[in-house]
Amino acid sequence: MTKEIESLIARFEAIGLRGVAIINELLRFRALDQMISASAEVREWGITADKLYTLAKQSTEEEFGPITYSENDFGALYGPSFAVELMDVISETGYLEGIDAGRQWTVPMKDIIEEHKHTDGIILFAYIEEYAALAEDILQELPADRLIFYTPSESCYALFKKLYPLAPITNEWPEDVIFDHIVAASTGIFQAPVKMMEEVASRVMNITEVGTAHYFIPLAAVQDQVGMNRMAIQYMLLQRRLESVREWAPLGAVEFFYTNRDIKKVALEIREIMNDSWRSTPFIALPHEVLASMDTFSVVQYGLSLCGFIPALNPQDTAMGDDGFMKNDGRLPLYMRRVFEAYKATRLEVERKKGRVDLKITQVEGLAPDTAMSEEQFATAVAAESKDDGVAYWMFTNPVAAYIWYAYFKSEEGSKILTTLSHMVLTTEALLQLMGSCRRRIIKKDALAVLEERFEKGRSAYKDALAQADATWGAELEAMAQVILPEAPEVPAEDTDNK
Repeated sequence: MTKEIESLIARFEAIGLRGVAIINELLRFRALDQMISASAEVREWGITADKLYTLAKQSTEEEFGPITYSENDFGALYGPSFAVELMDVISETGYLEGIDAGRQWTVPMKDIIEEHKHTDGIILFAYIEEYAALAEDILQELPADRLIFYTPSESCYALFKKLYPLAPITNEWPEDVIFDHIVAASTGIFQAPVKMMEEVASRVMNITEVGTAHYFIPLAAVQDQVGMNRMAIQYMLLQRRLESVREWAPLGAVEFFYTNRDIKKVALEIREIMNDSWRSTPFIALPHEVLASMDTFSVVQYGLSLCGFIPALNPQDTAMGDDGFMKNDGRLPLYMRRVFEAYKATRLEVERKKGRVDLKITQVEGLAPDTAMSEEQFATAVAAESKDDGVAYWMFTNPVAAYIWYAYFKSEEGSKILTTLSHMVLTTEALLQLMGSCRRRIIKKDALAVLEERFEKGRSAYKDALAQADATWGAELEAMAQVILPEAPEVPAEDTDNK
């Protein structure tokens, strides 16, 4: 948690306000700021603290409830509250569930906002709860009469109604409505990715003839290609207006972009976010029918197949992303990542050294995986500074999963796959996501126990053999040194008779 947010929360707690009550007051302050900013008289002459407090009691209590603290406390809180972003407080504290600041979406959304400055018609921004902090940018850059925000999150719906009273927002996707443009972005934080896939697929072409659509689908939904979800992906791939499919790393999402004309071949690429921009790794474009006929559609597996690797195409097989979470995983809000860091886990650490990728297994101490946190432990975990030691990793609550993937990528074939993936992206964070699409066979519980035992025995034998080899090598060097080193000169004995 940032020091600014910690300091502000401490101020609120000092006057007896905690949790969601803090969010309510921050909303009150922002609504009040909008009121006084709209007043020409206040803009010209300003407003005193006592009048501001009176205005707050007269104009905000109906919407936000009574003010339970004094004018002095009000003055001490009002100014500092604007030093932090409301959505960041929500993301970092977890006081209000169902909303994420979503600043990781800034790069792709920046391009989409710029694109829609030059279009006409109504734009639906769906799943706004996962990129809530960017709503301000959208409202500033695009006319409000062109926008509709959709969120299935009741808390996000209530918050936006208070924060942006003039912005059109709905908590139900408008049925049978044809939009000019649609933007839907999610990593599946607050609802099941499969459910979201069904919702998007059923409305995939609810756009006008000259309209466009950007659907950012959770990577977990694309990896889970079983049953109805499989049919939904095929249906989305078969649409003639599908121009490109992009896997965004390390966002944890795959973008399906539909243009305003029929396309013969679909462009496929991996887009890697790098600071405030992105770079692309493009692959050979394919017809819609070829994409839809793949046993398991995957941009990463397609890229591997172009490099001579036979991809694992059984959709029943387990993806690495099914076994664990990567560092800064987009499927977890920030406060939940910190909670996870408080538990005991096994990490598969990944380090790039020029053209080589090194792997290491480490144990992280903490609470037992089956231990429920107390309120105090939860608050401590959320308030803790993020343990960012610069190491990129996959985290597994079950150590056997870490052993499996370590063996997978340390094998001859797995090592080649890992090296090839590292050539597709430049950052280690993006590489983690590409690794998450790799699949392994399903292994039953008894076989997992055997694998764990074999791994531990093998690792122990390796360490013993390494220690023995080091000792043998050291002894050999010592023996060689005796031949190489010059003889020490003889020191004459002291003449004791002359003393």
